[in-house]
Amino acid sequence: MGVLGIFLSAWAVAVLAIGWVYRDRLRALWRQPVFAEPMLVLESDDWGAGPLAQAQALRDIADTLSRYRDATGRPPMISLALVLAVPDGPAFAADGAYRRVELDAPMLAPVLAALREGLRRRVFSAQLHGHEHFWPPTLTTSTDPAVSAWLRQPPPADTERLPSHLQSRWVDASRLPSVPLPAEQIRAAVDEEVAAYRRILGVLPLVVVPPTFVWTREVERAWAAAGVEFVVTPGLRSTCRNAQGLPDGDEGPIVNGDRADGLTCLVRTDYFEPARGRDAAYALRALGKAVSEGHPCVLENHRDNFIFDADQAHRSLAELDALCAGALRQHPGLRFLATVELGRILRSRDPQWIVRPWRERLPFVWQRLRHSGRPWKLMRLTGLAALGAVLVGLLGRRPEPPPAAAAS
Repeated sequence: MGVLGIFLSAWAVAVLAIGWVYRDRLRALWRQPVFAEPMLVLESDDWGAGPLAQAQALRDIADTLSRYRDATGRPPMISLALVLAVPDGPAFAADGAYRRVELDAPMLAPVLAALREGLRRRVFSAQLHGHEHFWPPTLTTSTDPAVSAWLRQPPPADTERLPSHLQSRWVDASRLPSVPLPAEQIRAAVDEEVAAYRRILGVLPLVVVPPTFVWTREVERAWAAAGVEFVVTPGLRSTCRNAQGLPDGDEGPIVNGDRADGLTCLVRTDYFEPARGRDAAYALRALGKAVSEGHPCVLENHRDNFIFDADQAHRSLAELDALCAGALRQHPGLRFLATVELGRILRSRDPQWIVRPWRERLPFVWQRLRHSGRPWKLMRLTGLAALGAVLVGLLGRRPEPPPAAAAS
């Protein structure tokens, strides 16, 4: 075998090694659906039962979103993950029995009214976060004086002030590492929170966002049995809290459209969190990357950007305004969707939205490879990137845009 033969053999071995080592990741890049048009889904967590300042914040957000329209004439929408209850602190202090103040309680009427108004204006979409943003027995059995004081305070309490690990709803984090909840308790709690959501909003929750993204397959089965259809994920499933209190036990990767125990999985792309430095400029870069890769851009946000500090709330609203304006300016064909609409598109694999021919998928998957980190570096080192670029240029083609119609 000559020098050229040895070189080619070594190159082939290197290419095969890259493919083998990163086979799961490469397979995930290919099997993720490709969307032909830019799509922006805004999600914000923790709203509902809690501080009354939410009422004004919700009205301000609705007014900001109502200024804009996408290519089909629809305004931007924020899909609000709702917490349905906070503790009745004085009642617990009186007799040690846990009781709830739910979102339809008289004291929370301003918050519920603002939420319903945003739903009527079609700038809000509601989805389930949890009955509480915690597992009640975890708090009621806590020996931490700060937790005990939080639990006994006059309602409505703000769960953001709880230790992070205690904000997880679907594990027992009263001690660390956490332990799983019994299946019968999970099923009873899911049935109860779905019934409460239906009573308060008049409809079943179709989308659920697990608090702190810690949940298990048992919880998924209970949600599906209760009528939930979609679960929002960060691209994996964390099933516990470890000894340091951090999410752990990761299962995945999860990609858009995966099915799990009767649910369709959705994946958040990045963040829009002005209070944490992830402002409109950051979110627009995330949108641009998602568009180049054929992904829907699903941005994560939380209510604490808008309710705890007046100056920060003002900045967050200004950044929301800049995000909507910039997204439409940079992507004139942009579509604004609610999470549930994205879920329906993924579940049905709607060909009006999702690209099927492999030649039309190829340029988007190539961009995903370019942003894949270490696999891309190895492809460049071996020359596989240059060869791939030539093949994509020869074989790939851009898809035709879908008709200008709203999602069903």
